Formats: sequence, structure tokens, C-alpha cells
Amino acid sequence: MNIFKHSYLLLLAAGLFATACTDEDYKVYDTSQKDAVFFNYLNASGVNDSIIDYAFNYDIATEHVVSLPLSLMGMPGQSARTIDLEPVADSTDMVAGTHYTIDPVVLEADSITATARVHLLRNNDPTIQQRKFKLRLRITENSDLRPEGQRDFTITYSDIRPTQRPGWWNTWDPLPEYSFENAQLFFKYFYELAPKANKSVYDEMIAAYGDYFVKAGSMRGPLSMYDNFLIQYVLIPMYNDTKDQITWQTVPQIH
Repeated sequence: MNIFKHSYLLLLAAGLFATACTDEDYKVYDTSQKDAVFFNYLNASGVNDSIIDYAFNYDIATEHVVSLPLSLMGMPGQSARTIDLEPVADSTDMVAGTHYTIDPVVLEADSITATARVHLLRNNDPTIQQRKFKLRLRITENSDLRPEGQRDFTITYSDIRPTQRPGWWNTWDPLPEYSFENAQLFFKYFYELAPKANKSVYDEMIAAYGDYFVKAGSMRGPLSMYDNFLIQYVLIPMYNDTKDQITWQTVPQIH
């Protein structure tokens, strides 16, 4: 190969390399533009999502807090910056102060993440026991930050109460007679006492049956697989505290 052909090939390779390394392939953040923020929520499967659907179910709480992570696109600031959120009117039927409140959202100095905390309120509107309500939040631009990417997030919630006893409840005598209130009480004792008794067993049950045992209907129920654990650490304490207030089918006892 003569020297001229060799030099030509080297120049061609260098040109191709330079073309491949343009900003078309490697985007560089423009430090002259206003910093941006976006919702960065991962669902239970670890996938980015923009919707949360919450039901109070058997929970005894009067409110539920939804935490929504936000991330910065830009450079951390030397001072705190406010992130502004507003409901999208034509996609929202929750009423602020009645169905929800939102804490002020602040991106702290030197931070690249923040959290929006939305409080879902249970006791101000009884119609949440008949249907779902929806809140669609949008990041809005202010003097410090602008929205970029995932700028909307939707939350739905309800307090539609199960009126029929679950199938797994029907098959186990150590439980009290079914009512919504008795089931609430059972889960109150379960969530307070079971993880203290044995955290690994508690975690197994939640993984297998879900919160409030919502998956238990399609498999052998928790009360057959973990009967002695539940009797000893949940039902006996519950019975001792409530035997004069609610009706029990039998006295719960270890087999």
C-alpha cells in the first residue's frame, strides 16, 4: 500500500469517528437553560409508571400518604428550589381540602431528587364509599424550574368497603363472625403484631397474599398455611382484648 493511500484511509477513519461522536449521538446538557424536573415513580415491578390506584380497603387509617419521587434534569442548586404542582382541571374530580392535600414540594440545595407527598383523606366525603375519585397532577414552570419528560401523574382512590366476607374467612372457625369492622380489626392486629412476632414469616405472607390478603382467593388461604402462627400471634391477643365486644365463632386455640 503506498503512503498516499494509507494516509487517505487514516483520514477517512478519523472522519467517520468524528461523525459518530457528534451531539446527535451523545446529548450534552445545556447548562445555559433553566433546570427541569420530572416524575420518576417506579411501580411494584420496577417499571416507570404515572398512575397509582389506592383503596383504603380494611385499613383503619383516616388518611393515606402517596409519595411521588421527582428527579432533577440539570445541576444541583446552591439553595432550595420550589417545585410547583397543580391539578389538571378537566382530568380531576378530587377537591383540595376535602379529598386530598399536598405538602409543599422542595428540591433542597445540592440535591437532585425531591418527593411530593399527597395526603388522601378518608372522612370528609362519604361518596368515596361508592366510587373512585381522581387527581391528575401536573408540574408547572416557575422562576427556578420547568417540567420536562414525565410531567403528569394520576392518583385514584376510594373507600369502597367489602360487604361480602372473603372466601378464606368463611372457611376458618377461629376468626370472629364476619363484618367489615371485624375484618378491619383483624388486619389492625395482624399488621401491628405479626411483623413483631416473626418478620420473615410476615414478609412471606405479604409476598404470597398481598396487602389485606387480596390474592388469597385464588390459592390456599393464609389461614390454612399459617394457622398456628396467626392464632398464636394475632387471634389470641385479639380475642383477649375483644371477647366481650364482638362475637367469636370459637375460642382461638393452638392445635
